[in-house]
Amino acid sequence: MNDCQTFHGVTAAIFERVKDIGRRERGTAYDPPDAVSGTATTITPVGSIVLTFDLDARAETLTYCIASRPWIMPANAIFDGIANTIDLCRGGAAQVVTSRVPSARELATGAVAAASGVQSNWSGTIQYSPASYVEPANFLELRQAVQGATTAGQQIRPRGTGHSWNQAISTSGCSINTIRMSPGNRAACVCTGKPPGERPCGDRQSCNDVVWGDIITFNGQSCQLVTVPPGINQGDLAALAQAKGCPLPTQGPAPDITLSGFVANGCHGTGWTQPTIAELVYGLELMGPGGQTFFFSMEQVPPELASLGIAPPDMMNIVRANLGALGVLTKIVFALPRTPFNLRVNNDFVVLTDVLDPSDPGKLEALVTGNDYVEIFWFPYNNFRMEWLKPVAVGPTTDTLWLMRLNRTNQPVTVGEVIIDAWNELFGELAAIGGPIGNVVEMSNDLVPIVSKFALDTIRGKTLLDSLAVFPPADAFLYQRAYFRNFLDLEFTIPMTGSQGFRDVVDAFYMLVNRMEAWRTGQSGSFQYPVNLNVHLRFIKNSQALMSPAYQPAGSPTHTCYIEYLSYADGRLTDEYLAFSQDFYSAAHGLGWKKYRGLPHWGKYLPSVPGIFPYVHELLAPPSGPTPSRLAQFLSVRNIIDPGGTVFTNSYLESIFTGTP
Repeated sequence: MNDCQTFHGVTAAIFERVKDIGRRERGTAYDPPDAVSGTATTITPVGSIVLTFDLDARAETLTYCIASRPWIMPANAIFDGIANTIDLCRGGAAQVVTSRVPSARELATGAVAAASGVQSNWSGTIQYSPASYVEPANFLELRQAVQGATTAGQQIRPRGTGHSWNQAISTSGCSINTIRMSPGNRAACVCTGKPPGERPCGDRQSCNDVVWGDIITFNGQSCQLVTVPPGINQGDLAALAQAKGCPLPTQGPAPDITLSGFVANGCHGTGWTQPTIAELVYGLELMGPGGQTFFFSMEQVPPELASLGIAPPDMMNIVRANLGALGVLTKIVFALPRTPFNLRVNNDFVVLTDVLDPSDPGKLEALVTGNDYVEIFWFPYNNFRMEWLKPVAVGPTTDTLWLMRLNRTNQPVTVGEVIIDAWNELFGELAAIGGPIGNVVEMSNDLVPIVSKFALDTIRGKTLLDSLAVFPPADAFLYQRAYFRNFLDLEFTIPMTGSQGFRDVVDAFYMLVNRMEAWRTGQSGSFQYPVNLNVHLRFIKNSQALMSPAYQPAGSPTHTCYIEYLSYADGRLTDEYLAFSQDFYSAAHGLGWKKYRGLPHWGKYLPSVPGIFPYVHELLAPPSGPTPSRLAQFLSVRNIIDPGGTVFTNSYLESIFTGTP
């Protein structure tokens, strides 16, 4: 075949970043590895893609030609994926920042604005242009950046890996990413090797170290304290904790997400009796305007906030989930239960109504309460028949669900690294070809049933690896080593009390399905499959962090279901997703999942929901509820650290805090 495309404005440095992303995220093999021309081979679940490449560094042109490709991947989908990667790498100056921190004068005059470039979340669905972007390598550089931005009158928004779908991280001021303040970068700390009197980081040996502390009793359990820097990710902490004999009792699925953002947003994993990750936080340190630090723990409140008269445990519930509105996290102290365990893994593929049966919610209740950890995935319309070479969905109730069940055991691990890697790479294989698949879904929306069945059949490979298998906790929890990029995600909580809670979850699922069916059959909308990736359900206990979406008072019997729907974001798919959400959450259709009075996940695509800001404000500060409200308590702390939110509260957060779009 003779499919070629030339991309302009590609320097040698940009091409190196393109190759680096290809190797890391898609397993692409370049031959020769360091040449400017040769072949690039990527192995996908549907076959190999072989491209030839030729970089003309002088002309700054890069030409790719397709030597071979699977039939399911059209040429333009491959070239669109390359173009997106090149565009991402053109912003590399904003991603690869030197250790030099801009001075206050540079920040004030905008001298670093050109180097900051356009920033985005990791999926590229959100973009913003800060006046300055800084990746401090240590505590001192962070303080200099915060002081400089404050002096320059710039708003500051902290960010991490950017696993979010809204404008919470965006700013026109100073964007600070603490991702380099991680254990792997401990040598960058200027405190290392210096006597105590000369350590700008304070008493800690290194601001990027992981420091194991005392063994204490916390929440009725024997726990190991550990202090970590803000740039550490889920995967690194999970491995360290597991080796120490205190594995994390719950986690989200992606190992590369930084824990500072995960904690600040009150994020969650799964586990019927498990809380959110924020509940494991025993203490934390925040850097406020001007570089001042505030240390909170279960035993102490910063002197500056003593006038509020709030006890340390109650104060921790205010600051754990803080949305980045209280400053930049500089360290987190976790209390990890000293309860070693492994996980028996089972993946089941069952008819949808065997679990989500509108006439018998007890099926779901038996599944969730009968296992330690449960996740439910529905790839929509995976059961279909072919009519005139087109797939026609048989109906959602005949579809197959993927159930992932994890149960604690004291039995030893029965699988080796090869099996663990293979088990965790299956979902990654789908993510690796998400770009081309998204293009297919946009161009031929009626192929969604085929795409869903392909995804389901790929995941079925897990059953060949997990029969009676016992995994280390981190390897079972962190099953999504590669993450989809080109998709949108909206997630809500549904409070669950007793058997009625399971009925509510089943009703909520079919509330979504009914709107999807209305669009599929042409009764509403103009797009057959606006929800085209998956619907995902997880179940946890609750959280006492006041700003957590899973909040319940201490001792509450109420549990929490997190339910989300995900779709590809390519081209017009974003507009169709938005149109569907506007329809689903309309008064005409019962206001969607707002009906169940649960908060949305703070990191997801909240702006797609009509009236979302007044809705969340009413839940956080109900007009007839107890006083002070959860929101009032949070803002009382915010207004001491950052009066009026002048420095750390952007317009998006202000909409949440005021209820006004």
